[in-house]
Parts: sequence; structure tokens; C-alpha cells
Amino acid sequence: MHALLQDLRYAVRQLRHSPGFTLAAVLSLAIGIGANTAGYSVADAIVMRPLAVPDLDRVLTVQEQQNHSDDLKPVALANYEDWRQQSRSFEELAVHSPADMSLGESGKGAGDAAHIEVEYASPNFFSVMRSNALIGRVFGANEAKPGRESVAVLSYYFWKQRFNGDAGVVGRTVELDEHAYTIIGVLPKAMEYPASADLFLPFAPNAAQLANRGSHDYQVIGRLRKGVTKAEAQAEMTLVAGGLARAYPATNQGWSVKIEPLLISINGYKTPLYFGMMRGATLFVLLVVCLNIANLQLARGIARRPEIAMRVAMGASRWRLMRQLLTESIVLGLLGAACGLIVAQADLHWTLISMPAQVARYIAGWSNISLNSHALIYSLLLAVGAGIVSGLAPAISALRVNLVDQLKSGSRAIAGAGRTRWLRNFFAAAQIALAVTLVIGAALMAKGMGSMVHMADRYNPSQMLTFSVHLPAARYDTPEKQAAWYAASLEKLRALPGVKQAELTATLPLSNYDVPDDCQIENRPLAPGSFQSALRLPVSDGYFSELHIALFSGRSFNASDDLRSQPVAVVSRGFVTRYFPAENPLGHHIRMGAGKNQTAWLTIVGVVEETDYSLWERAHTAEVYMSTAQIPPQAAVFAVMSDGDPLALAPAARGALSELDSTLPMDRVESYSQFMHENLIGLMFVARGLDIDGAIALLLAAIGIFGVMANLVAERTREIGVRLAMGARREDVMRMILRRAAWLTGSGVGIGLLLAFALAHGVANLLYGVSPDDPVIFTGITAAIIAIALGSSWLPARRAARIDPMVALRDE
Repeated sequence: MHALLQDLRYAVRQLRHSPGFTLAAVLSLAIGIGANTAGYSVADAIVMRPLAVPDLDRVLTVQEQQNHSDDLKPVALANYEDWRQQSRSFEELAVHSPADMSLGESGKGAGDAAHIEVEYASPNFFSVMRSNALIGRVFGANEAKPGRESVAVLSYYFWKQRFNGDAGVVGRTVELDEHAYTIIGVLPKAMEYPASADLFLPFAPNAAQLANRGSHDYQVIGRLRKGVTKAEAQAEMTLVAGGLARAYPATNQGWSVKIEPLLISINGYKTPLYFGMMRGATLFVLLVVCLNIANLQLARGIARRPEIAMRVAMGASRWRLMRQLLTESIVLGLLGAACGLIVAQADLHWTLISMPAQVARYIAGWSNISLNSHALIYSLLLAVGAGIVSGLAPAISALRVNLVDQLKSGSRAIAGAGRTRWLRNFFAAAQIALAVTLVIGAALMAKGMGSMVHMADRYNPSQMLTFSVHLPAARYDTPEKQAAWYAASLEKLRALPGVKQAELTATLPLSNYDVPDDCQIENRPLAPGSFQSALRLPVSDGYFSELHIALFSGRSFNASDDLRSQPVAVVSRGFVTRYFPAENPLGHHIRMGAGKNQTAWLTIVGVVEETDYSLWERAHTAEVYMSTAQIPPQAAVFAVMSDGDPLALAPAARGALSELDSTLPMDRVESYSQFMHENLIGLMFVARGLDIDGAIALLLAAIGIFGVMANLVAERTREIGVRLAMGARREDVMRMILRRAAWLTGSGVGIGLLLAFALAHGVANLLYGVSPDDPVIFTGITAAIIAIALGSSWLPARRAARIDPMVALRDE
């Protein structure tokens, strides 16, 4: 301990005596460590620990899957009941299901009427999640029975937003779809699953629901027993599914069970990849910082060689000196980490305030983002690691001293020769290689982002007002009432000044709606276990013209399509390719859904072009469009095309609809372009981080090659003076320095292009509009980096050419 304290005191004294070097190194490390700490804090909150649930890795989702298909589907309730009774791998299995509701008049004390998202959950849902109420209690098994389920548990977000965090909320009532529910509890802030849920109601199934194996409508989660692995649970559930398939072949044959960690259900597969890409980029930046500091340390080590030689001559061991030099590097790293925490806090603050609140509330773990103990430990590890990485090679180089040569009075003339110069060249080339990789990756990401942002341009998103309306089932309980309200609402909206067109749809293009529904074709019975699916899309009669979706054959919907006429459907070309590859689909009959959600037989009357309803899936899905006048949905999205600012229409639209029903709220009122921006904001966050990382890496690489060239000139001052004295032209000297810079730049760029090509393939798999061998990006970025690197060498080369031979040849 005494030796360690002595090393620390000496390290601090040495760094204080070199304020320029110390300041440059600490600021560089602060940027690198700060960016990494901020990135880790975000990933820790969102990807690794989005829920404060004990043993979260043991909480799994259980879903059904058709054999030979990658699509996972919700669960049939009767199958869930059998799983719960037969499975021994899980402590508990719980079921939950989302629903849309309208908050009615009795909720006015907590705010105006609004559309809210409800989660029906079995009572053991909270025990599986290991979550108790923050205030009050959660519901019990006796309240999950038909006729006794009129209790509600609020989410923390809904409690804060609608009830202003009132601790006396327990015992009050809320009206949901014209039914009164008594509030019995409030969940803690950490309980953010499902993230979209405003409140929880008891799931009280009736006998018909419990016996239904055909309707796949429910989500199931379970907690593994201690000592049971995921693989063992999967094997057991596969056996259970096989038994059910034999017992109920009409509904279960060809179906299996797939279990996955709950984290995958929360984040999906791509979110961890995006965050991994961003964290990899920030680690690259820190590595560039370490290389830069290593170069600075090499130059500083040359000046300290006489000191080191003297200490060796006086009996200091090389291990003792190595420990001292590494202590200085680690102290630098710790100072950089201390300053980096300030950078990280500023970065996190900017991240939190830049995310729209309406988007942040749907991101599980977003409210947990902070510089917590995990982030501090990570920062400390980075500091020590950066100190070792940036200090090890310079320390080894500094210890390779020749006592006789170093103690001569003119030793500085040869101090920078040999291995040290090679190391500095290597570090400079490595910096350029990493900069090339990062900048090309960031450019490809930016290009992909630009392509995705403009995917909706064909729909004129900046002129379209969008909002959704949910019709309460208690009041709009028949198709006639629903269809009448939708028809009247469209008539009102179309009559408003400034409205060019107003239509209805289940969802807008590029809205990440990619859940297919069951599809049957008349006179084509399916073998047990076989499955056909398509997107189910109720739309109004002018939807195709407003969204510029071309009609290829047949007709579109018209005014004659109503509840009294034969139900019709318009299908996409993808549907025809998949199910009618060699025949004309017009006139054929299909129906969508299963169980209570199954439609009547629909006559195909038209074929339209394919439309992307998912931002992320590259494969087109089959689409079946139905008329909202014939099969009205419980909830719909309005798309109102304006001849100016669409948001200026919002007050008039609200007033027009309130004339029909003042209790119906308009939800998510925004322009289509705002809607697209919110869908892509997470990816924009990653792209922005990559852009910043690339810019920092490029700046540091330019500084690094400038430092190498400047030191080269300083080390070869006498040689350059001799050359000039013997007749060499100044242009020759400049070419000699620039040639060395070109060699370093070419080496770094060559290696960087190989790394960038590998990175480009990863980016291309994640984004639309990205080519892994994009010639414009690769050529343009390469040329720019070469120009910057050579430009950084220009000043040292110019200085070398202006050396006065008489001054250079004086005795040092």
C-alpha cells in the first residue's frame, strides 16, 4: 500500500508538470468514456433491465406456432388452461389480453374523456411479475369471475397523468365503455409491462371462452421453476402440444408451442442489435482516443528516456518502472472518467428531453435511464482499461533504453528512432482505419434513415391529418350503429373547409401493422394443421385513391357496398400471387378471422398493388381489404387530406365529430409525417449517435496523423538540415514528409475499407435503402478522409520545408 501511494503521488506530480499533455489526454478520455457510459446507461435501462422484476431471465412468453412457420401467434384460451394443468416446468402461467376503451364521464375528475389502453389480466399475472401495488392492492382470484370483475388497478403513468398522483385515488370509480370500475390499487413505477397499458382489469372468462381452441387471442407469460432450464421447459411444452394435437386434431394438429424470454417480447430482435451497433461504435471511439493518447505518451516517453535511464542506473527495476508508468496512465483514465461522467450526464439529459413524451411512455425502461451504480462501475472499468490500453505499449517502449546512449549529451537525436517510430506509425494508421469504418457506417446509416423517412412521401404525409376513434361497445353494439356513425363522421369531415378528402382505415401504411389474420377460401378445405393468413384491413371507399394505391383489375369499393348488399373484398397482388397463382381471383369467396371475429363470406371484386404496412419486414404480406360500410370495426384511423397545414384542421375536426357524439375522444391527433417521425425516432437516435461517433473519430484521426508528422519533423530536423545544406530542394523535403503521410493514410484507409465493408453488410440487413457496396458512400468518404489526413500533414511538411539549415545544424 505504501508503494502504491508513492506511485500515485509521483504520477500526480508528473501529470501536473505536463499540463498541456494532461489536459489533452483527460479531455479526450472524457469524450470517449462519457459517450460509452451514456450509451451503456441507455442500453442497461432499455435492453438489459427494462423491468425491475426479480430473476427477469426466468420470465418467459409462451406462444403458439404453426409447424414449419416462423410466425408466432397469441394463444387459444382452452390450450392455455391445459398447459396450466399439465406443465411442471413453470411455477405459474398467467394470461393477459389488451383492449381499447373510452374513459367516460365518471373519469372527468381526472381529466377529459379519452381513449385508453386496458390490459385484462389473470390475478396471478402480478405474482409472475413479482409486482405488488404501490398504493392499495392488486385484484385476487375471487374478483376474476364473471359479474365480480368491476375493479381496476392503475398503471403508475396513468395515475400520474390522469389523477395527478393523488394518493387518495383508491376507492374512486372510473367509467370505461359506460361501465363503472372501482380503483383498488396503483402499480409501482417499475412495473412497465405491457408498456402501453393504462390500467389493468381482471380477466374473467366465461365457459365458452374457456372451451375455445380456435381463437388465438391471448398472451401468456410464465415463470420457470428453479432448476428448470428454458430448453427443458421447451421440450416439455412441445410434448404437451403434441398431446393436445392428438386429442383435438381439428384445431390443434400442426400447431406447436414456442417459449422465449420476456425480454424478446419487450424489445424484439432488432432493438438489441441497434443498441449493440451504437455501443460498438462508441467503443471504437474510445479505442481511437486510446490510440491518440498512446501516441502522445510515446512522444512524452522519448523526452523522459534520460530520466528513466538515470533511474535504471540507480537500481530501479524495470517492473518497478513499468508499474509507475502504468499508474500514470490509469490515473489519467480515472481523471478522464471523472470528467466523462459530466459528459455522460449531459448526453443522457439531452437524450431524455429529445424523446417525445408520447413515444417515451411506450418504451419499457425509459423512465429508468440514469447514471446508476451499474453505469459508475462500467465507467470505472473503462477508465482502468483505457489507462492500460493507452499506456502499455508506450511504457514498454520507454523501458527499452540503452543506458550508454541515453546518458550521452546528444541522445535526443536518436531518441525517436526504430521501434518507437514504428509504434507511432501503427497507432496513426489504426486511428485512420477505425475512423474510416465509423464514418462509412454512419453515412450508410444516415442514407438508410433518409430512405425510410421518405418511404411515405407518395402519400403526402405533410398534408395528412391522422387520428383514431374507438367506439364503445356498450353504446355502439351493432354493426348498424357503427356503420352509421362512421358514415356520418366522414360526411362531416369532408364538408369542412380545407379538407380535400377524408377516409377510414384500420391502420396506415408503414405503421408496423404486421399481424396476419386467418383466411379461408371457399371450396378449398385446409388439411388439419394447415394455415392461411393475410392482413385484415377495413377501409372506406375512397381509401385507395387518397393513398394512391393503384387498382389492377376489377373494381374498388363504392356507395352501393353497404350492410344490405353482398360483402365484398379487394385483395393485393401479393394475395393473388400466394393463393391464386394461376387463376383469376375475381368472383371467388373468402372469409377472414376465426371464432367470434370471423367475417361472412366476401366476394373478391378487385385487385390492387401491394402496400407496405410494416417498416421493418422486407417481405410483402398478403392483404385483404374490406369495406367499413359493410364490416365496420370497433376502432378506426381517420386520414384527412388537407390543402395546407393538417394540424390547423384538428379543432374543426374535433368540433365536427363532437356534434355526433361529444363523449368520443380523438386519440393521437397528429400529421402523418409526425406519425412517421415517431415510428423512426428510435432509429434516428442510433443514427445520430453513429454520426457523432464518426465525426469524433475522424477529428481524432486527423489530430493523430498531424501529431505523428509533427514529431517526425522534430526528430529529423538535423537530417533535414543536412539535406538542405547539401543541395536538396525544399519541394523535395515537402514531398518526403507527405509521402510518409500518404503511406500511413493508405495503410489505414485500406484496413478501414475492409472493416467498413463487413459493417456495411450488417447495416444493410437492418435498414431499407442500404447497399453494402454503395459506390458513392465508399468513394466519397474515402476521398474525404484521404484529403483530411493529407491536409493534417500539410503544416508539418510545410514547416519541414522552411527549416533553416544553419539553425538545424547547431549543437543541441
